[in-house]
Amino acid sequence: MKTSLRVCLAGVLGLILMVVDGFCQPASSVTAFLDVTVIPMDGERAIPNQTVIVRGDRIAEIAPASTAKIPEGATRIEARGKFLMPGLGEMHGHNPPLGSSQEFIETVYFLFVANGVTTVRSMLGWPGQLELREKVARGEILGPTLYLAGPSFSGASIKSAPQAEQRVREQKAEGWDLLKVHPGLKRDHYDAMARTAKEVGIRFAGHIPADVGLKHAIEMGQETVDHLDGYIEYLGATNAPVDRAKLAEAVKLTRETGTWVIPTMCLWETILGAADLAKMSAYPELKYMPPDMVAQWKSGYKRMTESSTFDKARARQVAENRKVLLKALSDGRAKILFGTDAPQQFSVPGFSIHREIKAMAEAGMTPAEILRSATKTVGDYLSGKDRFGTVASGHRADLLLLDANPLDDARNVAKRAGVMVRGRWLSEAEIQQRLEKIAEQWGKGNG
Repeated sequence: MKTSLRVCLAGVLGLILMVVDGFCQPASSVTAFLDVTVIPMDGERAIPNQTVIVRGDRIAEIAPASTAKIPEGATRIEARGKFLMPGLGEMHGHNPPLGSSQEFIETVYFLFVANGVTTVRSMLGWPGQLELREKVARGEILGPTLYLAGPSFSGASIKSAPQAEQRVREQKAEGWDLLKVHPGLKRDHYDAMARTAKEVGIRFAGHIPADVGLKHAIEMGQETVDHLDGYIEYLGATNAPVDRAKLAEAVKLTRETGTWVIPTMCLWETILGAADLAKMSAYPELKYMPPDMVAQWKSGYKRMTESSTFDKARARQVAENRKVLLKALSDGRAKILFGTDAPQQFSVPGFSIHREIKAMAEAGMTPAEILRSATKTVGDYLSGKDRFGTVASGHRADLLLLDANPLDDARNVAKRAGVMVRGRWLSEAEIQQRLEKIAEQWGKGNG
């Protein structure tokens, strides 16, 4: 990270000191959401007139408002006319880059939580992240629950099969939640990684290296295919519309092997160069990111799309094919996980979910399908770690209180009344107060 950016990030220290105490105190031992409509996300239903009681970091009870008994001393949240759903998962997110200040790390975590993102699977490890995961879990830092991939397996980092095997064993012993696959990994090195991962019991996920290919990666047990990587190449659809017969074959392979896919639709339009720079540059949420970082995003995108080798028509064709692919996977009952690849390239932590929801809807997914990919399906994927992803007794108290029904329109997740993360309640007024302070700091050039 550039020196100027480090200096910039240091300027948020005053902001953190001013507001963090109000957000990082221990959660109330008991909280009650009164007379709320529950969207449990165990199906496609809304249950009106419920009281939901939270004890510590767990949902303790869900009962009709007319009969529920509110424990003495409970924090009462008047929720009549509002909707309570599970917190959202970001299944391809990132910690801030290596070298980021502690203040910037905490700001990024807050931006996730501010938008109802209560779980993040961070997909690129670096030294110190395991400690951050534990600090968040203990409540020392306010942030989403973190599940962490270790340093990546790529063509640059892995030079032999024995090295791949050794790194798998090391990352398992160190306590990473999964292995991250990056491009460039040779097939025999990938296979050594996959075999050793199965032996020691650690999952692996990420990109599809060109030398490996989609079908072989799935056969070797890669659990998630992030960014729909490898599908367009498998379909032979980099310069032409999707072949429907080949598409049906890809959907069948994905469904029958139980492979999970993470679309990251908006970010990939940017990666391809199919997005509109002027529109992205006008995103209001950019004010929550360091100005130097945003400037780098803009200049990098401009450089790519103005290159003599850039093919805009091809970029748009691939972007369109990805929409066709996502719709087919959804209709074909493939397991879709929600992700946006934040923070990077106009994908601002937390805020990026609203653009991703819109993109998934434009691809043809229903509100329930989109919401399920960010709630219940996330809980299903991480069921070996904890119980969450639906509003149910005994589940982690990650909750999103809304002013409008998200089953009518998934974009209603932006109409927040507040967020609860592991039993800690943040009202929308408190969230907006801190967001204003963050934007103010960057606007003063202190970021």
